[in-house]
Amino acid sequence: MRTLPVGDKNIKAFYSTLRDEPGVLTRVHGELLFFSDAGDIHTIEPEDCVWLCVLGECAVADVQALADARHGGFAKIACTRLQEVA
Repeated sequence: MRTLPVGDKNIKAFYSTLRDEPGVLTRVHGELLFFSDAGDIHTIEPEDCVWLCVLGECAVADVQALADARHGGFAKIACTRLQEVA
């Protein structure tokens, strides 16, 4: 038997706008990050909170797509995956 790793169940992401730019707000390794729809990643600092508007929670599929994009996209993940043979 083999134990499969289980992801963190407390990861949440929220639709939001930062300076009128739409995107997703989430916490990664203790840092608040804003992923814009244009592909930019911005670390949220206390002075950015004035320009931040949180709209609502993202669905699980949207969060997974965001994580895939952060790791290079579907093609890179599939091509760099370890091919273990028993």
